[in-house]
Amino acid sequence: MLNKLIISLTFSFLLSQDYPVLGSSQSLDFMTWNVENYPKHNQTNSYIIDIINQINIDIIAFQEIENQNSFNNLINQLNGNWIGYRADQNSNWGELSYAINLDEIEVIEAYNILNQDQYFFAYRPPYVLEFIYQGIDYVMINNHFKCCGDGELDLNDSSDEEYRRLISNQLLEEYVNDTYPNKRVIILGDLNDSLTDEEEDNVFWNFLNSDLFLFADYSIANGTSSNWSFPGWPSHIDHILISNELFIDFENSDILTFKVDDYLLGGINTYDNYISDHRPVFMRFDFGNNIQGDINSDGTLDILDVIAIVNLVLGDQYNEFADMNYDGMLNVMDVVIVVNSILN
Repeated sequence: MLNKLIISLTFSFLLSQDYPVLGSSQSLDFMTWNVENYPKHNQTNSYIIDIINQINIDIIAFQEIENQNSFNNLINQLNGNWIGYRADQNSNWGELSYAINLDEIEVIEAYNILNQDQYFFAYRPPYVLEFIYQGIDYVMINNHFKCCGDGELDLNDSSDEEYRRLISNQLLEEYVNDTYPNKRVIILGDLNDSLTDEEEDNVFWNFLNSDLFLFADYSIANGTSSNWSFPGWPSHIDHILISNELFIDFENSDILTFKVDDYLLGGINTYDNYISDHRPVFMRFDFGNNIQGDINSDGTLDILDVIAIVNLVLGDQYNEFADMNYDGMLNVMDVVIVVNSILN
């Protein structure tokens, strides 16, 4: 009995680590995290709960959530007011899922898209979360693309892994442009391929060559391998892509591969044995006093901002922070968006 108690206390000590505070009350904080075959160990939840409770985050887009009961237990044991969404609650397969901190986020709805094309997505159709943060609407699209392949794109083979990822990207681009033309869209997940391949083999070329999208983590992909998201076979395959409506916010953002293994006793071996083979990729849009629609930069969204933007419109003056729909001009539509943000 005493030996069991000592072992239990020792393991609890090993689990209890200090992790960095990544987010803040002034920023939209989120990350994509493939938690391999979740839960891969009976102590997996203990680790993940400890991590989430310390890093100060608003939304986590998970991949490979296999067990609904374990996921429910995870959500229920987090500090604060959290809710979990899983694409298929009755499935034992690795499902796309979200953990959301309702203290900061208002959920509109969660749903799958492109179900008719799920072959290309390895039968894991993209999982959308529509939400509101500080009065602004956002769309997040969680993905887990087809894995593996030989690194060469074969346009004549529909079963080619790279080809399936290529089509997945093209389908997503078309869907986002058609369905969310003026929304702030975040596409993220385990996309299972590199951003830096040559054009002829690059499955992301449609996005990389577009003026409407930007890979927020491109600098990571193009940087040192020690900061990549998949350390076991060094590669950076977990990505965050943003639409042009977020380009200005991107100027006040931070993105990093959260190297959880750096904070664990046993390092990468402990991380791989108990948590996952993927590291999470974290991003924050740091608004501070630059709240969207806060035209006079006083840290609040109120009638004074309406007056400020009306004066800009009447004076035919352009201000990028007042261009609420990012159409390159200031007009009554921008005024309406500011008013709606205040009312919401």
